[in-house]
Amino acid sequence: MHLLISRLPVVLLGGLVGLISQLSWLIGHGWEEAGLRIPAGLVGGALVLWLLGEGLAWVLRRMGRDFWAGSARVGVFLERRGLWQGLATAWLALLLGFGVGLYVYATKSWPYPMVDQVEAWLEGEGQATLSEKLANDLDITPARHLVAAKYHPPAERRFQDLNGLPLRARRDAPRVFLAPAAPRALRAIYGAFDFKDKRYGVVLLGPEGKVRHVWKVSQEDVDWEHRDDANVFPHGFVVDRQGSIYVGYDNGSCLTKYDWCSRIVWRLRGHYHHAISLGDDNTLWVWGPTPGQADSSQCILQIDRATGKILQALPLAKLRAANPEIDIFGIRQMDRTTHSIWVHDGGGPWHPNDVEPLLRAKAAKFPQFKAGDLVASLRSINLVLVIDPVTAKVKWWRQGMTRRQHDPDWAPDGTISIFDNNTHRDWSRIVAVDPKTSERRVLLDGRLYGFYSHIQGKHQHLPGGGLLITSPQQGRVFEVDRQGKVVFELLNVYDDEDQLLNLSEAISLPLDYFRDTPKCP
Repeated sequence: MHLLISRLPVVLLGGLVGLISQLSWLIGHGWEEAGLRIPAGLVGGALVLWLLGEGLAWVLRRMGRDFWAGSARVGVFLERRGLWQGLATAWLALLLGFGVGLYVYATKSWPYPMVDQVEAWLEGEGQATLSEKLANDLDITPARHLVAAKYHPPAERRFQDLNGLPLRARRDAPRVFLAPAAPRALRAIYGAFDFKDKRYGVVLLGPEGKVRHVWKVSQEDVDWEHRDDANVFPHGFVVDRQGSIYVGYDNGSCLTKYDWCSRIVWRLRGHYHHAISLGDDNTLWVWGPTPGQADSSQCILQIDRATGKILQALPLAKLRAANPEIDIFGIRQMDRTTHSIWVHDGGGPWHPNDVEPLLRAKAAKFPQFKAGDLVASLRSINLVLVIDPVTAKVKWWRQGMTRRQHDPDWAPDGTISIFDNNTHRDWSRIVAVDPKTSERRVLLDGRLYGFYSHIQGKHQHLPGGGLLITSPQQGRVFEVDRQGKVVFELLNVYDDEDQLLNLSEAISLPLDYFRDTPKCP
């Protein structure tokens, strides 16, 4: 009995240490191995600390001291009835709290919204450290929108400060390079600029590379529950000929139309994200919430630009159900005996991130499709597909030709061009796929331009055969001509320590694009 009492405290302590170490591992790597690791942690920790205790006791015994006598005194303390009653009460309270927690998470009942917000804050975005999150949320620095520069332009490329923006004093001015041969065009750029009164906006540059107009935007001034601007990401933007812009956000709570003077025209509640496309007949196309399900974000929506009315909705669930003969949506599943479960890590099972209609003006270049068909991207499964929005049938698809891609576009030459992030391979690229032959070719090799954005990203084909590229994780926009020469570049520099602010999207516009823009107060 004395032997058991003297060793028991060490064994219990070892089991507790082993349990904590395995729980820490499971939290970071997933709970699939919990049934093996938790018992192994308890037994292994107890065994290791007991053996260490025996070794220490042997050394102390040779010095005339009794290690186990001291441990036994702890054992006598452990024999107290009140101690075990207290531990039993605490254990029952822990089990009750765990059960309540499971119920709250499963049903999303109160106080789930508060827990979810705290969890989101602790996890953050962009793998920010706790100090960065605090600096961001206390508005010391816009830390969640800062990216580290891994790109330095050639020394011969002469940059100028972009002056005329109402920026906060804590940041440096963006820098612009404009070659003499650059096309004369307007360039609208959406992203984090850290203005004096807003974090986000759209900056319109004239053909000479100077600021011509600024729209300031926010998703904080809404009546419903939302995250503040410091904790969302600008992502999704278009501008129409009347000077109105339409903007969305990742982790945001609305899609908003602003007029030329940054006044709100209409606003839709929900998570509208990644990309917004102009369609024929005064419409928009965007991924957002299924009508009646404000918390969802996996529905293709057609929206009237004038009123904000939803004209058509195609949930991803309907798209999957309409195409059982091609099992391209079920790749991120783990199979059980009677059913499969979805893998939600890494952006969810599908991570839809773009949808764009085939405009009537381009339809002749794509004879196998018709005007109004939609090209879409599902990032998590490396899938680009063309959908008939009326029948929800998939008319064409290719998988694995890109890695975690964004922004498939109907290109002027009858191909589908794609922003291939090429995630975790240190360089991105723009590729084109011929939907008739499935032949792929590289339009722009990122290794030649120091170009890499592991997430996000946009591109645009230009009338002269060039490309306009937005590399968000470099805080960078650059334009190449038909020969691949860089003729325009903007770096959203934040400071002299190689930090830049994230940019979401750049759009090149003809000089006569805008019509009848109003005068602003």
